[in-house]
Amino acid sequence: MRIIHTDDAPSHVGPVPQAVEAGGWIHVSALFGATPREREIPPDARAELEQLFGNLVAILAAAGAGLTDVVRVGIVMRDLQRDRPLFNQVWAERFGDHRPARSAIESPAFGRAGENARFMIEVAAYRG
Repeated sequence: MRIIHTDDAPSHVGPVPQAVEAGGWIHVSALFGATPREREIPPDARAELEQLFGNLVAILAAAGAGLTDVVRVGIVMRDLQRDRPLFNQVWAERFGDHRPARSAIESPAFGRAGENARFMIEVAAYRG
């Protein structure tokens, strides 16, 4: 197993890597739309999603992969009904015709206290 890290995406506090690669599979840990250095969540939902996908692209690139290698995405939203249309719009803009499997759930409590992230994703990609 190889640990994946890039300074172009926020790192986790504690013993959690940004991602790991094993046997061609890349597993991205819980990922937020926080800025890489300041770890701030943008106040605007679209800006948060743009940052989230930018962080994902940076981590995948560090692993030698890209969005077209993504196989599955697990999504957590603080308010699923309110935010799903915008999420779907940015998803379509970023993934284009590529359609990874995905699931989405709503949770009012995730991430670090006080961050107030609207979105979190976990990603599996394959570049075998």
